Amino acid sequence: MSASLAYAEALRAAVRVEENGALFYRKAAAAASDPAAAGVLAKLAEMEEEHRGYFSALSLELEQRESLFINDPKGEFAAAVRELADTGVFGLAGGAAAFFETGRSTREAVQFAITVEKDSVIFYLGLQEAMVDREESDKVGGIIKEELRHLAILSGLLKKLKDQDNSRRQT
Repeated sequence: MSASLAYAEALRAAVRVEENGALFYRKAAAAASDPAAAGVLAKLAEMEEEHRGYFSALSLELEQRESLFINDPKGEFAAAVRELADTGVFGLAGGAAAFFETGRSTREAVQFAITVEKDSVIFYLGLQEAMVDREESDKVGGIIKEELRHLAILSGLLKKLKDQDNSRRQT
């Protein structure tokens, strides 16, 4: 596999990661019993859609310009990115979509999302590391910062949900 094809595949994986993340957050919002939690989760779905748009555009640009990434003649980077995308980041193997089939709570969804957002940061750090184009690398860095913001939002939401659970137990 040529380097440009390997990186095009990595970008397609990034698009799928973001699509699956948006789907997960939309389902979590729809299933949430707390209106504030539903609003936060719906906003996260919108943010994931914005990221998907960025990676889709970058993928199209790659078709026209092969200088975005370093060479990967052995395909090691591409293999690592594929593995992370397929198994870790919003479970491209179907885990995110199947998550709600078992009647999960909002708290469980938020805990799952925290784990997956951490995986997405690792995924995008790897993608950023392979980029030669500084401007595009900086844009991926911006997405990494947004994913870290997602972690902060989710952590705050998880704390709120835990506090609500504790309050219910005490009454």
